[in-house]
Amino acid sequence: MAASFGEQLRLAREAQGISLREISDQTRISTRYLEAIESGDLKRLPGGIFNRSFIKAYARYVGYDETEALDNYARTAREMGASPDDVSTTPYQACVYTDGSGVRSPLITLLLTVLILTILSLAVWAILHWYKRSDATTSSENAPVTTTQQPAARVPAATNPSAVPEVSFVIQIKSFGRIASIKTRVDEQDYFEHSLSPGEVMDFKPTQTFSIRYAKSLARAFELTINGRAVKIVAVSAVNPVEMVFTKDDFEKYLQ
Repeated sequence: MAASFGEQLRLAREAQGISLREISDQTRISTRYLEAIESGDLKRLPGGIFNRSFIKAYARYVGYDETEALDNYARTAREMGASPDDVSTTPYQACVYTDGSGVRSPLITLLLTVLILTILSLAVWAILHWYKRSDATTSSENAPVTTTQQPAARVPAATNPSAVPEVSFVIQIKSFGRIASIKTRVDEQDYFEHSLSPGEVMDFKPTQTFSIRYAKSLARAFELTINGRAVKIVAVSAVNPVEMVFTKDDFEKYLQ
């Protein structure tokens, strides 16, 4: 039964084309614990409530029924002669789900302290320098002017001073089925990472370009529209992750 329990989750993961590393990166659960779940080796798990949390997060990410996964886990634990909430032979030391030790070296602590103090000192110096330059600029502006001032040239008023640039296109992203982790970039801004829950919708209003990055396995986990029209999501790429870039001049070629 233990092998069947792990096999069910593994098959669900492989059917979605998801790697253990991707699950580990998104759920912050160590791959060592994910491998123990798939192999049914529950003694390698930390035990207690962590076991249920790990299995529930794993099942949710691969689209497997969470209740069924927990029931199979409990049945497997009972067949091993242990309580489902007390399956562990190794102590669990870290609150973050990693393989590293929870002990920090005194040298690292010292280096971090020095780094923080250095950053704070640089910040104070930058603020003082800015204030000095600001005072110098103010003094220069207040100094008397000896040259003869000429009447300012009359500049024609703008036709519509309150006008603002039009938005070239409106992009909407909607996640469904499972969590979709993506990165987006609007115009020349930096990339931002988003984690969309099933049914969550995000709107973007770029003026020139819009970029989106995602894992190939997430190609069917969200839908994207431009000005209300659906876009065909690319599922194949020479590298991972996939990146799609739209501009105000060529976005129509991606519309379905």
